Amino acid sequence: MLLKRSKWLTFVVAFAICLSLFTLQAKAKIVSKEFTDVPKDKPYASAVYDLAERNIIGGYKDGTFKPEATITRGQAAAIIAKLLNLDTKNVKDPGFKDVSSKLWSYGAIAAVSEKEIFRGYADGRFGPNDPITRGQMASILIKAFEFHYYNADYQDSPFKDIERLESHKDAVYTLYKLGITSGTTPTTFSPNNPITRAQAAVLITKTERARSATVTLNVKDYGWSKFREYEDYHDRYRPEQNEEEIIQVIPSNTNARLLQIVPVKVGTQKLSIAGLKVDATGSESRVYKKYYVHVTKDSSQLKINFEETEDVLPTNVGLNAKKESIEKISLSTMNGTILNDNMEFKNCKYMGSDETCITLTEPGEYIATVKYVNGTQVRYGIQATVNSSSFYFGTRLLEENQTVTVDLSEDKGDFSEYEIKNTNGSDVIKFTREGNSDIFHIEGVSEGNVYIDFPKNDEGKEGLLGLNINVQKIGSIIHVVVNRDYYDPYH
Repeated sequence: MLLKRSKWLTFVVAFAICLSLFTLQAKAKIVSKEFTDVPKDKPYASAVYDLAERNIIGGYKDGTFKPEATITRGQAAAIIAKLLNLDTKNVKDPGFKDVSSKLWSYGAIAAVSEKEIFRGYADGRFGPNDPITRGQMASILIKAFEFHYYNADYQDSPFKDIERLESHKDAVYTLYKLGITSGTTPTTFSPNNPITRAQAAVLITKTERARSATVTLNVKDYGWSKFREYEDYHDRYRPEQNEEEIIQVIPSNTNARLLQIVPVKVGTQKLSIAGLKVDATGSESRVYKKYYVHVTKDSSQLKINFEETEDVLPTNVGLNAKKESIEKISLSTMNGTILNDNMEFKNCKYMGSDETCITLTEPGEYIATVKYVNGTQVRYGIQATVNSSSFYFGTRLLEENQTVTVDLSEDKGDFSEYEIKNTNGSDVIKFTREGNSDIFHIEGVSEGNVYIDFPKNDEGKEGLLGLNINVQKIGSIIHVVVNRDYYDPYH
């Protein structure tokens, strides 16, 4: 295992990483409020009282909050304007035909419209007295807190009722991925239902808290020109490399220069990012960073720390062999030096298929010899290379298959003559015919591709025209693949 000394990065000192612009507003004046219809043991109570004590949302004169009542679009605009501390006095007319300057929520509507957090209807109305829906609130919160968003069309959403939405589904899915909403049921979000005051309070406080903990990575802080890709180890082909989702990574929807890292629970998760860097001559090169992302909790707030590393972790290599029929597996270098005469092996999966795995801890080229209980042996060539962008080795595997015999006796055609078409074909393979038969032997010598042509089988006649031969090699292990080239009348 390659373990390099790590260095800790904090998003305050070591990197000029852009933190959220939306820190939780300090409670300059704590107002003790208690609503007669919001007992403290209700799941939404803490959210309601948090917003009420900050005068973001209020109750009614009779001392109630009415948690099941709906919220109008005008009320929602006022809540968001207070939440973001927007200037509602010095505003320009938003131009909605149903919003006059005398309307109590005029300043808030104008402010949130100018920030493009809210939009009006196609007919020019804002609908200040219309109940705001759950889907609309999802989109408003994503815009208000300037979250990047996931494209729900390419994701596996649990909410079946957002699949056909023309709008809001990306925002709903993003809130779900960030742990902000779990829907009205495990399979529905109810995007067209009016949102209740209690539901709104919960969504607002959860989104606000998530945004205040979010770290934004900017290519400028790395000296790069753009981000190219990232790997958060959520969906690897090998299940043992998958990790619990401690963070969510959301790339910018408009450029390749920003990545939002959002903590969702306490723990540690690996993160690799790749980008492009332009040198003085204008040439681009790929660059990489790898981190252990540690998420801790301070009081009720999640906090992120980045630990930069060059670690390469032990990596499983899958052999095409059934574990139950194996007696032992030995591992050696290419020159025959035995490294381990009895390797530990186990069942594993790769892209859903069963394999038998051994684990490599160092890069290099190896020979794995599998001895079966029936006495037969199969050798594999293994190449393990360090990949700067990954926590795991890049691996390549070849099952030894140096000589292949091809019987063409049942194929249509005349195979009495053949021609190696490639100029270096004799350096890649040894090709021999068994007497005057239609049986041919192919021995791989070096890596490459060779085409064997049977000239008596003219184009235009149904039958075998030739053989495509591919030779692959890892160290001394050679693998030969032969494919028949038939005449295709439709080509």
